[in-house]
Amino acid sequence: MRRDAEAAIPARRRSWLGVAAASVIAVGAWVSYWWLAVPRFDVCPAVLPAPAGCGGAGRVATATWWTAIVAVLLLATAAAALVRPRGRWWPFAVGIVVLGMAALWGLRAVLYPAG
Repeated sequence: MRRDAEAAIPARRRSWLGVAAASVIAVGAWVSYWWLAVPRFDVCPAVLPAPAGCGGAGRVATATWWTAIVAVLLLATAAAALVRPRGRWWPFAVGIVVLGMAALWGLRAVLYPAG
């Protein structure tokens, strides 16, 4: 029994490192979204894409939406890392890839708001 407990420790550590990696991706995405979305200027140049701090309410609404999407994906990825069956790493790998792609897609959506 002691041998099983010692063997489980590295797997737990790997799971927590995976959760930390997913958290870094999510926090980086959130910082990027809100750096672009928070209004900082009264007058903005008429260029596309608008510089950070310009873009009005369209960017704030888009950043809010993508913050929620990335939060849900972060929770799903963390659950896949912590509750995965023994020896199964692919659900977590898929979760990290989906989280990274959603973070980049959200960044593009905040940079170029539809409305």
